[in-house]
Amino acid sequence: MKSISSLVCALGFGLWMAVAASACWVAELPDGTIFSCASDEDCSLAGEKCVPREGLSGYCCTPSANATEVCNGVDDDCNGKKDDLAATCYGGPEGTAGKGRCKAGTPKCGANNEQLCEGEVQPTEELCNRVDDNCDGVTDEGFDLQQDVKNCGACGTACSAGQTCVAGRCTGRVQQTCTEGSDDDGDGLVGCADTDCDQKSCGTGCTCKSNVAAETTCNDNVDNDKDTKNDCADTDCANLSCGTGCLCKSNAAAETLCGDSNDNDRDTKIDCADTDCANQSCGTGCLCKSNAAAETTCNDNVDNDKDTKVDCADTDCANQSCGTGCLCKSNAAAETTCNDGQDNDKDNKIDCADTADCTTGTACGNGRTCKSNGTCS
Repeated sequence: MKSISSLVCALGFGLWMAVAASACWVAELPDGTIFSCASDEDCSLAGEKCVPREGLSGYCCTPSANATEVCNGVDDDCNGKKDDLAATCYGGPEGTAGKGRCKAGTPKCGANNEQLCEGEVQPTEELCNRVDDNCDGVTDEGFDLQQDVKNCGACGTACSAGQTCVAGRCTGRVQQTCTEGSDDDGDGLVGCADTDCDQKSCGTGCTCKSNVAAETTCNDNVDNDKDTKNDCADTDCANLSCGTGCLCKSNAAAETLCGDSNDNDRDTKIDCADTDCANQSCGTGCLCKSNAAAETTCNDNVDNDKDTKVDCADTDCANQSCGTGCLCKSNAAAETTCNDGQDNDKDNKIDCADTADCTTGTACGNGRTCKSNGTCS
């Protein structure tokens, strides 16, 4: 049975009475109209059901689309209670609730029907504070308690100005400036003499090594470590570069690039003319010998040693191979294989037909020899 007046309600025993609207729980219904009922049959709208109330008649209620209670002053899920929200709430990333400082809260409805989550704690940026702030299950990750001067040995333990954190302990001031005459940590050790400066710069072209200044730039004609020795003359430069195509050896600059037409070690001698280049490559098919460039590839039709003579025409190629079945002799290519059907010395004569090289009596295969007429029999 339905009542349609906001001033009457069914009390469950067949009588109608004029009473105050507040006695009929008007706030439960969206439009303020009271629908009293004793069973679902008393509710006429599709989907309605009768919600019982202790000591009062029931009321007709239509569950919301998802039957989820929200903050709106209405019994959305038709369980007899308005705005009875879930037991807990949490808006942080999945899997973080209950880890570290993160915890779920209690849902509450605000004054303007907004839904609140009272007491909820979500992840924040990780701090060094012995707390898992970002709720990932790890505490104080990303902080190096062994070397961090702000958190040395423990979170919040800061070293004094000028100190460093070593193995979790703050140590005395460290020399920062390592140039000659500097003692900015006040320990009486000046410049590179202070072990704090090991492997640190002591100026342009200078690095502290084993408590002394060491030359590291070896081609600027400057005494960078102030030991009265410049560049390669300083033993610090041993086996270090003294520029392009130059290496410090035996306290002097040595040429290492022997085919670029440059005096790389500045001794007025260029490429193979410099004894540093002895037996060193002077380019493709070229080797330095006796202070001069020598041809070593004798069949590429290239003047590799730049002496205007190519391949076998160059005396450097004497008795050197000029290819398969070919040997340089008397400044010319000579056939040495007389039975392969090839013009190995490129003189347009093949095998025994090359009578100058495949002379009479030269084996030409299968027990045969070259004849004076250029045949093989």
